[in-house]
Amino acid sequence: MDTSKIEEFKEKLLAGWESLLQKSNEDEIADFGRERIIVFVVALILALALWLMVNLSRDYTLNIELPIQLGGVPAEKALVRDLPNTATVSVTGEGWKLINLYNNPPTINIDVSDTEVNLFDQVQQQMNAMLNINIQRVQPQNLTVQLGDRASKKVPVRSAVNVNFSEQYGFLESPTINPDSVTIDGAATLLKGIEEWSTDSVQINNVTKDISQTVPLESSSELINLSQSEVSFEADVVEYTEGEMQANITTRNLPPGRMVSYSPLAITIKYDVPIEEYTDVQDENPFDAYVSYQQILEDSTGFVTPEIEEKNERYHIKLRSFQPRRVAYFIVLDN
Repeated sequence: MDTSKIEEFKEKLLAGWESLLQKSNEDEIADFGRERIIVFVVALILALALWLMVNLSRDYTLNIELPIQLGGVPAEKALVRDLPNTATVSVTGEGWKLINLYNNPPTINIDVSDTEVNLFDQVQQQMNAMLNINIQRVQPQNLTVQLGDRASKKVPVRSAVNVNFSEQYGFLESPTINPDSVTIDGAATLLKGIEEWSTDSVQINNVTKDISQTVPLESSSELINLSQSEVSFEADVVEYTEGEMQANITTRNLPPGRMVSYSPLAITIKYDVPIEEYTDVQDENPFDAYVSYQQILEDSTGFVTPEIEEKNERYHIKLRSFQPRRVAYFIVLDN
């Protein structure tokens, strides 16, 4: 075997061994560093836990905002003015218990049987269930409550639903609200000025088909109760087309011996009608145009505005416009 090749092989073998030893040493150093970090983290966690156990076992004083909620009220009475939303309560107890109380503050139910409520006593009674927590102070300590005679009445529901239609579409008839009234309950003095109850403002856009959806009622204060919180809004929607007709102007309540002539004699009326009804409407003139003789007597300009009256209510026609808006008139005596 060639000695030069043997030497070359030996050199490569030694170089690989040295490289392997060096890599092994680096891995050992890295493993040693990771072990030190893990030991440090575990020790830190144990120290922190021990510190918490020692310190949170001590007594502390803490101010907490507790929500107030109306509890019992005499059946024949109702609140005239809202209770405060919260009460500031100063409590003393172990740190562990105070942390839990701070994160989950209980709601205080206030029972009202008189115009004066001792808030401190009611908070203390409800907090006694929490062992080793002492109530030091409640602010406000006393509440002055305004009570009135309870009453209820039924009022109509007013729609605050705004509908925008696609071009040429519209309601066939007025939308319906179901139920159309709601019963409200509360102090008689608060209900006195309420004659209707509105829905929430709701916007419905690009309508091309019938509407049937639930609409929430306008929210009430805690002083007034509603028999329900929502109503149904329903409406039939159709596509309309434009119609046009000529209507001769007539005079109503004309006394004997009088005749009135108009210039022009007829007006042009434009209207919208559902496509399904268009053919039937075209077969008859759906509107009358007239002027009351009393209107002429009260006029001093020589011009009057005709009144437009729909002749047949079985069609769903919507008046758009008529021209001219005012016409001249001449009174002729019949000898």
